[in-house]
Amino acid sequence: MAQGDPGGREALLARIGTSEARLHEVAMRWLDPLPVPAELTLRQVQVLLLVRAKPSLTGQALADHLGVSTPTTSGIVERVVSRGWLEREHDPEDRRRLLLRVTPEGEAVLASLEVPVLQAKAHVLDRLRDDELADLARLMERMHEVARELDAERTGPARPTEAGSGAE
Repeated sequence: MAQGDPGGREALLARIGTSEARLHEVAMRWLDPLPVPAELTLRQVQVLLLVRAKPSLTGQALADHLGVSTPTTSGIVERVVSRGWLEREHDPEDRRRLLLRVTPEGEAVLASLEVPVLQAKAHVLDRLRDDELADLARLMERMHEVARELDAERTGPARPTEAGSGAE
């Protein structure tokens, strides 16, 4: 299939989407109901994940990542802090700034969501041959590279401490 063939590319993208949906459907059947706190929203999960990925994030930086106003972010952060999942601390270099950190309770909430999914993924990956794992690793690394390029186009170049970091 030629790379410039839009019909071929569309068919491949459809196959990928279908396979991904089928994999998700099967894996979801393996999971027990997740012990998710009733008051936890998807936006709050997103906030916890962003703050965990970028420790010492400020409210303004979080708002920029979320693409919402600072007052909207402040309300979300206040609710997450009130539940004990996030904490604010003064920046030692600028006491006017507040830095955000995920608490051990917040980490436990994230683990309750992530661990079962990671276990389901591990069951699938355990059945792949080494050459298939190598192909998958290469493609996942390439997808991450493209995602970083797209992110840089959207938000500007990555800061030197982020570029090349494998811990994202």
